[in-house]
Amino acid sequence: MEVDGSHSGPMIVAMQATLLVLAGGESRRMGRTKAWLEVGETTLVRWVAERLAPAFPEVVVSFAEPEQVQELLPYRLVFDRKRSAGPLAGLEAGLSAARNEVVFAVACDMPYVTRELAEMAVAATHGCDAAIPRVGGRPEPACAAYRRSALGAITAALDAGRNTAADLAEELEVAWLEGLDPDMFRSLNAPEDYERFRRELGRGDN
Repeated sequence: MEVDGSHSGPMIVAMQATLLVLAGGESRRMGRTKAWLEVGETTLVRWVAERLAPAFPEVVVSFAEPEQVQELLPYRLVFDRKRSAGPLAGLEAGLSAARNEVVFAVACDMPYVTRELAEMAVAATHGCDAAIPRVGGRPEPACAAYRRSALGAITAALDAGRNTAADLAEELEVAWLEGLDPDMFRSLNAPEDYERFRRELGRGDN
């Protein structure tokens, strides 16, 4: 199933969903933990959470292991059952802990994601396991909405050593979100991405 996201009109959606911020990445190219990158007077993980939180009744942040948890109060924190398993482990932890049937997951290094995208994805999960953006033919599973019905397939994949989130879509009933602005899915992978984001933020581009 495909959902066209090319329209730009306002959306009004009742958000009965949990926001899940995935903060368990290893940050090899960045050279330091992305979650704690400075954004003004706060950190990147908190900035992303606070940008989207008003649209959700619950916010959960997943980490690969306990670290600096005091910086994220009052958000709920969960920790991956399998370390070094990427976003899939964070999805498993978040879906298991969420109080809502639907979770909108976003990686903490994707600061351009909007509430409108979150609303569209959550609404599109009706009747399926997940709603995943697809940009240029490439899925974006670390910025997508998942129902609790996806949890079994996620756990089975992790137990089998299959840690690639993009491959999981083959085992789920997915609503593909098409026609979206590619700029929303830019990630801060390297220091130059981070510096560009800070410059854009200073100009008020976000």
